[in-house]
Amino acid sequence: MPNFWSKAGQYISEKISGTRTQDEDILKACNKMKNTEKGLSSLKSLLQNFITYSENFKKYFSELNTSIQLIYTDSPFSNFTEEIICKHQIIQAEFEEMNKKMNILFLKTSEWNVIFESAKEQLKLREEKRKIYDHYEEKLSKINKSNKKDQKYIERNEGKYSKAASEYVDISEKAFNTINNSLKIAYELTNTMIDEIITGEKKLFQGIGKSLDCFSNNSERFMEIKHNLDNPNINKYSITYDPIKYMNDKNLMKKISLNRNITSNLFSSQKRFSNPNKDNSIRKSNISLLGRMSVMQSDSNYNLGTENYNNIYTNSRMTNSFGDVTDEKLQDFYEFEDDF
Repeated sequence: MPNFWSKAGQYISEKISGTRTQDEDILKACNKMKNTEKGLSSLKSLLQNFITYSENFKKYFSELNTSIQLIYTDSPFSNFTEEIICKHQIIQAEFEEMNKKMNILFLKTSEWNVIFESAKEQLKLREEKRKIYDHYEEKLSKINKSNKKDQKYIERNEGKYSKAASEYVDISEKAFNTINNSLKIAYELTNTMIDEIITGEKKLFQGIGKSLDCFSNNSERFMEIKHNLDNPNINKYSITYDPIKYMNDKNLMKKISLNRNITSNLFSSQKRFSNPNKDNSIRKSNISLLGRMSVMQSDSNYNLGTENYNNIYTNSRMTNSFGDVTDEKLQDFYEFEDDF
């Protein structure tokens, strides 16, 4: 066994020049062990954090569903978009199932940290034996090169060298075999693990694909719904709107409202119509309205001018908010006469 000063000198020498004995096979085995251990640690961390990764996917689907609900609730497209929301909820449930599987797999990794413990211990012991062997190998080499011919001294160091070499070879073989056996155990454990992970991934994405298979013609479905809105026999989203009921002049506006029946279609275009052949009848109606407005202005201190009332009356009678007026409805409109 080398003394303190010999060990210190050897340490300094190895830091400067490297180790005297270089075993490439052991170095390769050690590097393989380190990489495998690093991979096992990474895989273990992935399994532990999978729920965090999946939460981001679930958050995406959740926020997308919220956006769709805010946009399409109480709209003609709500039935179709509700299908999308339901499918997204199914996909979120698929991720929940994957979370459970990953958690079960993570629990199986609790003993992974001991796979290479024995190999590491033997490598530490091998390193000590290597230093002793290198010490006596170097010492004996110097003795053989020197002029000293003390046979007992040479035999004593040759015996120490032989013992150190034998112990070094023995522990090197054990360490090398332990590394390879540990690698085999790591492969056996991770082969099953990777198989279960890939199988789970396949099931997850097949489930997602199956949920979304029915949405191959989204643009056509949106277009069909939009076209149905133009058909009054199908469109159930027509709304009745009379802005006059929110205006301040209740008495006059009530009289005007009695002669108005507006059905608006939220998804139709807005147009105004006039018929030159009916100008006289409209003008007569307007004159009648203007006469009543004059009396109301003098009696009730109304501040609205006749021109403004004329615009309100004409526009309210001749427009259909948001909707197209058919020729048939327009003809009925022209034949309508005021009752006041």
